[in-house]
Amino acid sequence: MINFDHVSKIYEPSIIGLKDVNVHIDRGEFTFLVGHSGSGKSTFIRLLLKEFEPTEGTITVAGRNLQRMRRSTLPYHRRNIGCVFQDFKLLPNKNVAENVAYALRVTGQPIRAIRRKVPEILQLVGLGDKMYNLPDELSAGEQQRVSVARAFVNHPSLLVADEPTGNLDPDTSVGIMQLLYRINRTGTTVLMATHDREMVDKMRKRVIALEDGQIIRDEDKGLYR
Repeated sequence: MINFDHVSKIYEPSIIGLKDVNVHIDRGEFTFLVGHSGSGKSTFIRLLLKEFEPTEGTITVAGRNLQRMRRSTLPYHRRNIGCVFQDFKLLPNKNVAENVAYALRVTGQPIRAIRRKVPEILQLVGLGDKMYNLPDELSAGEQQRVSVARAFVNHPSLLVADEPTGNLDPDTSVGIMQLLYRINRTGTTVLMATHDREMVDKMRKRVIALEDGQIIRDEDKGLYR
């Protein structure tokens, strides 16, 4: 699903985002990306979304070489990656159903399909009774569930979660992690960047640790450390 082959990203001579990173993540894996602020996690994700170009190396996602990808196909690439962020990124003037439906509308889904898929995904994330609530009427955990629903409603082959539990209390974080695990069990590859040491240690999934833009550890069933 994801392959970084000798990838480096140099912002300035003294600012290194990534340095000679080699990573292979198979379809269906659940992988944690850990490291302190400035370690390279955000650079890794932004390269994956083709927001940046690497200085050196090759990035392949789902068999597609990102450097050879035409600009016209970039929206298609990003639509096939579900993204969940720390700050939810919900549209404040649209209700829960409309926020989720937006992800379907931009891909040209017909109205009939949208009306069917939105309630289904909201039931999956436990928000079937909150369809018509606005984001500011929801708890932080519920808002993040909407974000997860929006990211997964197109059933992408890859879901990227960037600090999805960063603004949540421990109990709510557990619920979000259980939801991401259920999504992973459907066959979706999940890559999660996090500082949540307790959650990583509890899940015991693959852990890729970054420091100063380099991979210092890559372990199956790993710990945060």
